[in-house]
Amino acid sequence: MSTFSIDRFAAECKQAMAGAPNACDAARQYLEQSLGQHDRADIIAVLEAAIPAGASVGEMIVHQSPELTMLYARVPGRFRSGIHNHTVFACIAQLEGEERSTVYAQSDEGLRVREELGVVAGEVMELPADAIHHIENPLEQTSSALHIYGGDFGALMAKRSLWTEGEHAEVPFSFEGLVKQAAIAMKREGNAKGLEEMVNAIPATKALVDSL
Repeated sequence: MSTFSIDRFAAECKQAMAGAPNACDAARQYLEQSLGQHDRADIIAVLEAAIPAGASVGEMIVHQSPELTMLYARVPGRFRSGIHNHTVFACIAQLEGEERSTVYAQSDEGLRVREELGVVAGEVMELPADAIHHIENPLEQTSSALHIYGGDFGALMAKRSLWTEGEHAEVPFSFEGLVKQAAIAMKREGNAKGLEEMVNAIPATKALVDSL
């Protein structure tokens, strides 16, 4: 198998999307092709080398351009994120472990659960541009995935939203807010393991967790 390259992946994925009638389908197919061409451990090693030690969620972006954002999702065991949107399509290539996604629909009564999705190592899952969801790692050990998005996260930040836990109030998105809502959600659910693993993975979150 050939060596995985972030720059080559980004260039070829953008090329595939540009020539396709449906960019999301093209991106998913290219991700599936990449998983078949590269050893998942090799992909993980390349992505690990591209981020700083102790990186928080927003620092795990390994490629950012107008057409494409690539994010290395290293999700701690039992972690559960806050509810958020992307405003562009997302494709998740699971490299190690498992990831579950709870997708919500907006109604007059607020958010309601629409469907539950899951992806395990070696599989690819896609979410449409209008998806509102939260992710979780149901396993005890850290999972790893390559998340790709059909746009530039930096340019989209002002358009994105978070939903607060409990009240489900829509508020402006930030990576710090995403982590805060994750901590609140796990505290409300009695998920001590998820909180512990989040602090182990991102030590800067300890003060937040201690304050809840």
